[in-house]
Amino acid sequence: MDGSQLRGPNGGPVRQGQRIARKYLRWLAWLRRQRSAITLVFTLLVLVVAGVALYELLRDVHFSDVRGAIEAVLLRQILLSMGLAALSYFVLTGYDVLALFAIRKPQRYWRAALASFSAYCFSHNFGFAPITGGAARWRAYHGTNITPADIARIVVIAGVTFWLGIFLMLGIFMVAFPGTLRIHDEPLAYYLQAAIGSIILLGIFAYLIACARQNIPITIFGWTLPVPSLRQALAQFALAATDIALASAALLVLLPEAIWHVYPDFIIAYVVAMVIAMISHAPGGLGVFEAVILVTLPQVDKVSLVSALILYRVIYYWLPLLLAALLLGLHELRRYYVQT
Repeated sequence: MDGSQLRGPNGGPVRQGQRIARKYLRWLAWLRRQRSAITLVFTLLVLVVAGVALYELLRDVHFSDVRGAIEAVLLRQILLSMGLAALSYFVLTGYDVLALFAIRKPQRYWRAALASFSAYCFSHNFGFAPITGGAARWRAYHGTNITPADIARIVVIAGVTFWLGIFLMLGIFMVAFPGTLRIHDEPLAYYLQAAIGSIILLGIFAYLIACARQNIPITIFGWTLPVPSLRQALAQFALAATDIALASAALLVLLPEAIWHVYPDFIIAYVVAMVIAMISHAPGGLGVFEAVILVTLPQVDKVSLVSALILYRVIYYWLPLLLAALLLGLHELRRYYVQT
C-alpha cells in the first residue's frame, strides 16, 4: 500500500492524525509553560470555594460562642494535644530514616530528624509537598553525600509511606465500623462502605506480596526507586498508621470528653479531610480541611468542633512551623561558622 492510498478528501487520515498530534503537543507545551499560573489560579479557586463552603457551614455560628468554647477548653486538653502533636512529628522522623536506609545512604539521626521535621512543617503549612519538603530536606542534608536525585527518592518514598498509612486506616475502619463514612446525616450503606474498604485492604495485601517477591529496583518516568523489603513495607504501614492516629488524636482531645466515643467516625472524617486538603494544594489545607471535617462530623457540636479546629491549627501547624524555621536557621548558622 503506497502513500496515495492513505490520503482522504482532506489530506487523508494520516495527515489529519499528524495535525491532531501537533496540536496536542503544542497544547501540552503551553500547559507546561503556564503550569505555575494554572496552579496558582487553581489554588485560589480552591480557597474561594472553601471560603464559601465555610461561610455557609458557619452561618449560624457566632464568634462569641466560638470564643467561649475556646476558653472552655481545659489546659490539660491543650497540653495533651501538644504532647500528641510532638509524638506525631517524632514518628514522622522515621519516614526519612526509613527512606535513607532504602536508598542505602543512612545519616545520623539528628540530621534525618531535622530534615523530616522541617520538611513536614513546611509542606503542612504551605502545601506542594514535593517542592517545599524537598527544599527543606536539601538544606538539612547539604554537605552530606545526599544528592538532588536522592532527595527526590526520599520525597517519593516518604510520600508512598504516608499514603500507605492513609489507605490502611481507611480500609480497616471502613470494614470494621459501619456508618463511619457519611456526608451530613446520611451514612453510606454499609455494604458499599465495606466493599470499598475490602478493595483497599486487598490492594495493600497485593503490595505486601509484591514487596516480598520483588528484589530489583523499578524505574518510573526515568527515576530508579528501590522496592522495599517485606520488613520495610511493614515498617512503612506501622509508621504511617501511628502518625495518623496520633495526629488525629491531637485534634480529638480538644473536643469535649463526652464526644470522644465517636473516634471511629472521627478518624475516617480526619483521613478524608487530609486527602482532600492535599489534593486541593491549598496552603496547609486551610479552609478545605476544616470544611470537610465540619461536613463529615455532623453529630459533633459545631461550635465545639470549630473551636477545636482553630486550636489544632495553632498547635499542629503554626507552632511546629515556627520551631522548624528556628531549627533550620540555627543549622544554617552552624554551617556558616564551621565553614568560616
